[in-house]
Amino acid sequence: MKKYIIAIAVFVTLSVGNSFAQRAHVNEKPAYNSPRDNAYEEFQINKLDNIVKLSRKQENKIKKIENRYDRIMARSRVRNYKELEWNKQKEIMSVLTPVQRQRWIAYQNNHNSGRFNGRG
Repeated sequence: MKKYIIAIAVFVTLSVGNSFAQRAHVNEKPAYNSPRDNAYEEFQINKLDNIVKLSRKQENKIKKIENRYDRIMARSRVRNYKELEWNKQKEIMSVLTPVQRQRWIAYQNNHNSGRFNGRG
């Protein structure tokens, strides 16, 4: 009888310890400015460059804007994420010339009106 009680106690102790060891860390902050994030930003800047033909100076300004907003996101817990994203887009659009803005807007309007626009 003692062996059964000891075996059950050992089993319970090991299973409880194992469940605590596998608990997920909820308070971990996401890794902004990670290589994956930088690669995605490069992809987006290259996509914009292919459409509106950015100068090297404009590319550098856009990268600085992206990095600054990444630091803001990493530093604080942002509650108004949409507003922050909107401000970032406005700053990026301010870097573009009026002709480039028109090209970008025309691309966005024509891009969604194709065959696969999500309607029916």
